[in-house]
Amino acid sequence: MEINPYYSSFEFWEGIFLLLSALILFLSGEKGSCGRSAAWPVLASGVMLFADSFAYGFRGADGAPAYVILRVSNFIAMLASCWIAGLFFLFLYRFLPEKRRVKYMEWWRPAVLLVCGIDTIMLIVSQFTGILYYIDEDNLYHRGNFMGLAMVLQILLLVSYLGLSVREKIAFPAMITGGALIALSVQTLVYGFPALNIVCGILGIVLFVWAMVQEKKKSEGKAAQIIEKEETIGEMQTRIALSQIKPHFLYNTLNSIYVLCGRDVNEARNAVTLLSDYLRGNMSSIDSRLPIPFSKEIEMVENYLAIEKIRFPEELNYTIVTPVTKFSVPALTIQPLVENAVRHGIKPMDSGGIITITTRETEQAYIVSIMDNGVGFDPENMDPQEGNTDHIGIRNVRERLKRLSGGELIIRSEPGHGTEAVLRIPK
Repeated sequence: MEINPYYSSFEFWEGIFLLLSALILFLSGEKGSCGRSAAWPVLASGVMLFADSFAYGFRGADGAPAYVILRVSNFIAMLASCWIAGLFFLFLYRFLPEKRRVKYMEWWRPAVLLVCGIDTIMLIVSQFTGILYYIDEDNLYHRGNFMGLAMVLQILLLVSYLGLSVREKIAFPAMITGGALIALSVQTLVYGFPALNIVCGILGIVLFVWAMVQEKKKSEGKAAQIIEKEETIGEMQTRIALSQIKPHFLYNTLNSIYVLCGRDVNEARNAVTLLSDYLRGNMSSIDSRLPIPFSKEIEMVENYLAIEKIRFPEELNYTIVTPVTKFSVPALTIQPLVENAVRHGIKPMDSGGIITITTRETEQAYIVSIMDNGVGFDPENMDPQEGNTDHIGIRNVRERLKRLSGGELIIRSEPGHGTEAVLRIPK
């Protein structure tokens, strides 16, 4: 049968594409992945088409170079075709049920090696005897007497694949196997028409596209798992941070009430009422995974300052000016900063001091300021790695503010001039 003169060019470029596709699959897929298992039959198909393009191009050509090129390229193309079906088993194996894979491997691997091995041996012998094919003095290709046997062995292998795919209800391998089986049967019956080469090229492209889609889905799945794990870790970190802060606040408050019990029972009762209101109204907010309204957070702060004011009526003064309240903050972000201002800014001063809490907004963010005129400190000498609960509290506030609101905490201080903690929460 006469072959279109452009056919060798078609095989050449299709072979190049499949070789590059196999390389991409090898590089992009992990060991045992869909990409790696699909790469082997794609590689064999690419080698077959690439070599066969030279075989077609030099058939009937004169001269010694054409003679050598035809024989070498024809041998490589035939050798690759002997192993395409065998290598496809590596791809089919991935679809088999895990419980029966070992059993299938025990039966099919020897059969695959036997068929591909027999065809390979006949191909090698054919170079000296012409049992599969021979090339005449005019540099033209002819089938040998045993070519039909070699093709029938490959057909039997594909039939077994098709039966296995149908039995296990795996559609994609069944489609690939069915297409290859039809093409090989046509090429066996119709001498000279390269049906198998054309279909192998098409199926190789289909395998490549399918494998890349699967690798993409796998990558997206891994990315989703990473995001989920990061969110889980973030939630755990938030809960750990809250677990560190809540006992700290309660300890300080109860300690204040304890001191008041020995000094003024009525004031102690008032402090217990404030603490009770605090716990009853705001513990649910503290346990919230999401930011809470600023109004609830500032209510907790007011209760705390009211308790501390009972304990230190002369030393502690505070002013809360919050014209902007319609925004949210992570629970217990302002409270620890106010505690630090009271304990480390105001209490060490003999004359006492004042804490000022204000809010404002810009076009980009909401700003909360906690300022005291206390003793202050040198920020450069504060070791963030020091095992101090106050430092831990500030670090937790900063991390939760960034994680839950995308905000930031800026602390400015100067010895003898007080401290300002500024929370910036993007809109």
